[in-house]
Amino acid sequence: MTIIQRHNGEIINLDDAGIRTRDFIISAPTYNHQFGEAEGGLGVIDYGSSIGPRDINVYFRATSYDIEDFSLLRDEIFHIFRNEESFYLIEHREPGKRWLVKVQDAYSVPQRNVFGNFEIRFIGLKGVAESIGTTQDIQKAGISADSELWGFGMGIEAIDESLIYTHNVAIGQNFKVFNAGNVPIHPFEQELNITISEVEGSGSYFQLKNETTNNIFRINQAVSNGQVIVLDGPNITSNWVQFLRNTNKEFIELAPGWNKFNITGAISAKIEFDFPFYYK
Repeated sequence: MTIIQRHNGEIINLDDAGIRTRDFIISAPTYNHQFGEAEGGLGVIDYGSSIGPRDINVYFRATSYDIEDFSLLRDEIFHIFRNEESFYLIEHREPGKRWLVKVQDAYSVPQRNVFGNFEIRFIGLKGVAESIGTTQDIQKAGISADSELWGFGMGIEAIDESLIYTHNVAIGQNFKVFNAGNVPIHPFEQELNITISEVEGSGSYFQLKNETTNNIFRINQAVSNGQVIVLDGPNITSNWVQFLRNTNKEFIELAPGWNKFNITGAISAKIEFDFPFYYK
């Protein structure tokens, strides 16, 4: 079984449309390596690597009601896999993960009686899968074996501690945020929303530090209790007004696993994290 999820929230179960998944093959990650050379040196200098898009090949069998209806099913297949915009693919073996894709190549659906086997080659645009649920889904409802948002192999099944993503924290206290994925999260590349509110006792600044990654986000002025500061990817707002110029123009990143945070410049504050997990 394969499910399509569109950006507008529409869900299409391909089994219900008469399209059975025969196999769902995901290629290994493609790494793009950056190297440099030092004049007179030996070998090359490793400047790091990035992950390129992934090939995803899915093999289907379409089954129509009768021979005459097969052409109608074929046209429905063309409509379902239309390519004007990207969409998500979810396979039943990993129900908590989804892949952002587009159809990569032209394909056809040959008919044999009421059946037709066909293959579609997709391109996984991000190069990684992402969880369907986000951390605020965990905060609100926890993780249930009956939930369709989570599954085995997502890095959360062996965690003994409670996963908390809304923290009421006082100065001098450390708090932890768990990234269950195996991919670091950068706000310019992945979805990461951090909300700072209910700040008490702010003097001339407010600072949030991730001690694990050594990132520091600093507001260069006092923050009032009524302010709601939102870091939504690269966008920073205060009560829905652009606020980047009042900060140190730095951003919070998350490493895989536990990330340890603290605040300074205020007596206490409420910090909320909302992000999906990403998987190579």
